[in-house]
Amino acid sequence: MNWVWTETAKTFQPPKKLLVSEWADQNRYLTSSSSAEPGLWRTSRANYQREIMDVIVDRNIETVVFMKSAQVGASEMLLNILGYYISQDPCPCLILQPTIEMGRAFSKDRLAPMLASSPALKDKVKEPRSRDSDNTVLHKSFSGGHLTITGANSASSLSSRAIRILLIDECDRYPASAGSEGDPIALATKRTTTFWNR
Repeated sequence: MNWVWTETAKTFQPPKKLLVSEWADQNRYLTSSSSAEPGLWRTSRANYQREIMDVIVDRNIETVVFMKSAQVGASEMLLNILGYYISQDPCPCLILQPTIEMGRAFSKDRLAPMLASSPALKDKVKEPRSRDSDNTVLHKSFSGGHLTITGANSASSLSSRAIRILLIDECDRYPASAGSEGDPIALATKRTTTFWNR
């Protein structure tokens, strides 16, 4: 009878505490359609990414900014961070791309392959369906949270939702104003103010 209690306890056990790079090394799979090196992610392949990813989960740090050149794996780091939060610490997340069209492309070309190929994520986010408003190309629901993907050019999508994790990609391509509403980064950042652990 003890085995019943042991198995039950395992079910309710919280996930093992991991850093983002550790989560990626154990759970993230790259596909041949999205990577020149398909298979299990290896942070050691581009070790400079480790600290950037791991500092994201440091409770003493609220904002991480990095300037980079092209093709250094920034989008892959963003995907690892999203995967980590979907799997380890579910919460409301928003990823801001320069335009809604770029957000759609990111979702279809980068996010969807990660969700489909990584067993730790595969059953957490359903395939997008037109009749399922909780799961579309630009909005993904999962137990404990959701992910919204939007463009800096859309003021309406930068309001009316509380977000704990905000990821801003390619900000040098953002318009000066989201419509007539003002700075898109400032608008998105306001969405995080209700979370002490943003």
